[in-house]
Amino acid sequence: MGKDAPASPLEVQHIRRALLREFEGRISMGDFEKKDPKERETALLSRAVSAKAACILADCTADEAAAWVIDGRNDFGIDCVAFSASGAELWLIQAKWKDKGTAGFDTEAALKLVHGLKKLDNRDLDHFNERLQLLADRVHGVLRLPTCKVNLVVALMGDGHLSPETRDILVEAANEFGGRGRTVEYRVLDQEDLHRAIREDLEPQPITLKATMGREWYSRETPYKAVIGEISADQLARWYGGKGDGDHDKGHGERLYDRNVRKSLGLTGVNQTMVESMLEDPEGFLYRHNGITVQCDRVEQEYHGKRAVGQPTTLILHNASVVNGAQTVSSAYRAYERDSEAVAEACVLVRIICLEGAAEGFGHSIAKATNTQNHMERRDFIAIDTVQSEIQKDFRLSLDKEYVFRRGELDPAPESGCSVTEAATALACMHRDPSLAVRVKGSTNALWEEGSGGAYTRLFGQQPAAQQIWRAVQVFRLVRDELTRLRTGFARRPAAIVDSGSLLVAHLVFQRIGRDRFDEPDDEWAEVLAGVPDQVDAVLPRLITMVDTLFTSKSYITSTFANEERCARLVAAVLGDLRRGTGADSSMNLKALMADTGLKRQRRPHTVRLLVDHDAISEGTPLVYAPSAVEELAIGAWLDEDPRRRRASWVNDRKTPVLWEADGKRYSPTGLVSQMWNAADWKEQWSAVQGPKQWRVPGEGTLVEIAERLWRDIADEDRSGEDGVADA
Repeated sequence: MGKDAPASPLEVQHIRRALLREFEGRISMGDFEKKDPKERETALLSRAVSAKAACILADCTADEAAAWVIDGRNDFGIDCVAFSASGAELWLIQAKWKDKGTAGFDTEAALKLVHGLKKLDNRDLDHFNERLQLLADRVHGVLRLPTCKVNLVVALMGDGHLSPETRDILVEAANEFGGRGRTVEYRVLDQEDLHRAIREDLEPQPITLKATMGREWYSRETPYKAVIGEISADQLARWYGGKGDGDHDKGHGERLYDRNVRKSLGLTGVNQTMVESMLEDPEGFLYRHNGITVQCDRVEQEYHGKRAVGQPTTLILHNASVVNGAQTVSSAYRAYERDSEAVAEACVLVRIICLEGAAEGFGHSIAKATNTQNHMERRDFIAIDTVQSEIQKDFRLSLDKEYVFRRGELDPAPESGCSVTEAATALACMHRDPSLAVRVKGSTNALWEEGSGGAYTRLFGQQPAAQQIWRAVQVFRLVRDELTRLRTGFARRPAAIVDSGSLLVAHLVFQRIGRDRFDEPDDEWAEVLAGVPDQVDAVLPRLITMVDTLFTSKSYITSTFANEERCARLVAAVLGDLRRGTGADSSMNLKALMADTGLKRQRRPHTVRLLVDHDAISEGTPLVYAPSAVEELAIGAWLDEDPRRRRASWVNDRKTPVLWEADGKRYSPTGLVSQMWNAADWKEQWSAVQGPKQWRVPGEGTLVEIAERLWRDIADEDRSGEDGVADA
């Protein structure tokens, strides 16, 4: 790499060196092998900025971040895709590098990033590059969650200033994507943020926290100092996100949990319940939650008046970490952002343990013990509801079938009965109010909400008969099976609608059947069941077309089906359309929609088989071993003892295509890597070996990357061939 340019500011030089040290060799640069070195370095630094942003925001390793970089042709404004450990949060990162620290982000870049989000939401992946294709399943797994959080991130080697017009574009995208529990936020990481992160990497700064307690606390001094008491929840929020005045009120984010066995899980269903609890009944929060545990190396205690246990006090906790209660702290911060005054009224029980003088390993044992205790879920409480035991009896007496409702019990075989979860889901879809289906699509936890508007109360408040429940389950299963059969014929946006709208389809079918039909004699009920697939075939094409009719083809699919008001409009429109008999025959509509989605995306064949069958790599082509940083550290010295150990050549053979230069024998890519690990006596080697990702054709990429490009070309040729037939 070239030397730092003289005009480059000192801070930029620091960041540049740190990024190259951390990511050079980790981030794929195969598409720049034959380009000018300066151009290649600029591209690498831009990708490294996006990867560093992922490390900062997602608290991931450098290897993980490097694997998430998708920058290149057909990235649609997304340079890196990062995932939270919980799988409920997603970061779409666009990065800009300038040697002089003057990178900016304009409206065109913002529109491109938002366009990339829309394509992901629509399952429109055909034109994304192969790097994104490898992450597609994880991306969709997050976007399918109704409580997911998507972050549009701008990472700049500059001051981070955005024009009002650019900010408006990002805010509008956030508002459009949001729904029940779903959020989009945008975040700017500027040069100062990157420099701070790099400094912390070199020498992480210990965290100092301030905890103020009223009269409700006590302490013990032996064998180690511990203080237990109540603090206001807004203090937890400031620990996490700052917004205070003093040095101890600076926000520490996920660093608060450095000694914890897990980080915050994002906006999960349980955490959302905590947020609502703090806001709706702050005074009762203390009685409903277990509290948190904080470890520290040293405690300073200040009194506001009389120096005695139980008198108001402030504790300064040096080198502190929240070892249990990460979800409570993060939820307090989310609630604080919405209503700081309400959160100030909520109290949390805090246990502070000082490790000064403690034996080695004592702190770790506390962190492990406090995070492995069993916890209660909302569903557990229905086990004491007599309605459920009565339904179970009714199932046995009326239907001779099983009904299980306690968590941990095995679900019965489909023909023998059902679980309370399946029953409640079916009843929610059967209910006249489509909002219940919307909530359940998001999380089955919504099924157990009690109270006047709670799903559990509305479904089981008046005990339903076993026959009604069982017949609802039968219809629900038939709808699910028919959607599964039809789903293989769809792609892109229609496929996204089938995935996200499955419970709304079930709701529409239930409304078409009508409640009165569920009491008919068995022979007439059999006719109803026989007609369910036709009902699905009639409902689905109208729902697919109605989404675009009501909300335009640019609307977010997952957000639409997480929005109760939009779903109510869809239900009314589809049912009205069906009553009027407008539109062509449903089977014709389905065929047209399936044809419009193009060819079904086939599963890519095994890498080696694909490469051999299509002669993608010429016989004798040199291969180079491309170990990860961990492998290099473990077996690098062994590899360097004989340079031939890093080299091989390609043989067009499905079973053993890699001819190893070190011994002249042929192996499979995975088999050779395993052989090398064993020969190097790497005792801590991983159990999983991914050989095709570890052998590289110089200038072309790994075997996996070459196979992905080949498969994309094959798909493109198939589509163009279809277009030619259609035009003939």
